[in-house]
Amino acid sequence: MATNKAGSSLYSYTVAPHLAAEYDVPFTDFALAHPQYKFFIIAGFIFTNRSHAQHLPASASDSAAMKHISSSMSGAEKTSHLMLIIQRAFDDSFGGYWDFPGGSLDPEDQTLLDGVAREVFEETGLHVSKIRDIARIDEWIEPKSLGLVGKFSFVVDVHEAADTMEWEEKIKLDPREHVKWLWVGEEEIEKSARLRKQRGAPYEFVGVQGETALEGFKVYLRLEGRAR
Repeated sequence: MATNKAGSSLYSYTVAPHLAAEYDVPFTDFALAHPQYKFFIIAGFIFTNRSHAQHLPASASDSAAMKHISSSMSGAEKTSHLMLIIQRAFDDSFGGYWDFPGGSLDPEDQTLLDGVAREVFEETGLHVSKIRDIARIDEWIEPKSLGLVGKFSFVVDVHEAADTMEWEEKIKLDPREHVKWLWVGEEEIEKSARLRKQRGAPYEFVGVQGETALEGFKVYLRLEGRAR
């Protein structure tokens, strides 16, 4: 069972009951309850678990990426659980690094979770249907202001997964921010996190965001009853 959200009517999603008291509240109240943070960043992890018999999604960005995903399906074939990651535009900050949908909270976001829904839509064209769980909270010092940043990353479901055929292949990127999308398995995320300070990582994430993605994967598998 999920509760209705407290945020604006712009987004149609529900919130898992155990998250409601802390996160499904007006942002002004949330900020007062977390005075240690000067800046708030949000993110949403999106997954698919299409059956083995179905066509597994690949990046529509270019043929090379499609060949890569086809050659890396061995891990995905065992579990069929895949995470969406997106590549930053090369002329943007941390250009070429991989990421997941997210960004800074905007003034018009009535709740922290509205920010998640907005960022997911702006960066992928997908519509959040449920906020399932918090995956991880990251903290760091913003270099210029020396203020503490809090990044709240959630596992989410999207409406398209329930009502759109082959929705995984219909990601809509803003080319000013991202240039490529991929669906990848847990093994690739784990290897990327483990090798982040070395050469040979399948995907380069900014800082500890590979570890954050791996934690998101673990939370998702637990929610699906597939925890190791």
